[in-house]
Amino acid sequence: MKKLLTFLIFSALLFFGCNQESEITSPVNNSSNHQLKLISLPTPSGGLTVEDEYTVFKDINGKAGGSFWASYSYNGGPSGTVYMNSGLNFPANSFSGIKNISQTFSSTGAAMVFGPPMQFNTTVYYSLKIGGLDLSGVNPQTLDFVYIDANGNMYPCEYSSIAIDIESGVLAVYNAEINHFSRYGFVN
Repeated sequence: MKKLLTFLIFSALLFFGCNQESEITSPVNNSSNHQLKLISLPTPSGGLTVEDEYTVFKDINGKAGGSFWASYSYNGGPSGTVYMNSGLNFPANSFSGIKNISQTFSSTGAAMVFGPPMQFNTTVYYSLKIGGLDLSGVNPQTLDFVYIDANGNMYPCEYSSIAIDIESGVLAVYNAEINHFSRYGFVN
């Protein structure tokens, strides 16, 4: 009887402990929109591969707060240059200690990956502007900025504003609310 009870308890712990929704980066709201697609970026020219990435780092003191602005550009696209300007604003007491924060720009999509994986005590605000794009197939009515989980599910973010200029090839989101680090990007 003791062996059966021990087996049942161990099985229950294993089942509930390995539940995918127990991840630190799982969203509170489980609704996802699978019809959305990450907006793609133009292929880099000049011998660069489609998977080009550029990562920048900065130490941020979570107790004091601070900001982290970064830029990246590459040759490609209808205007000749694709550029990304990104900014994170950490209010005081966003997290404890000093963390080496990373922002990874990638030429594979209109998205950004942050690290290290962590949740915040207060909301962190993120702004991103990407230019040099061909947005002729993008519907401004369905443009959104989302969190993308490890399984590719997408969850809308709150933000103060989102903008698209199809003629100039520019996308922008301002003050997107981020409660944890993961992957975030523009979808349509």
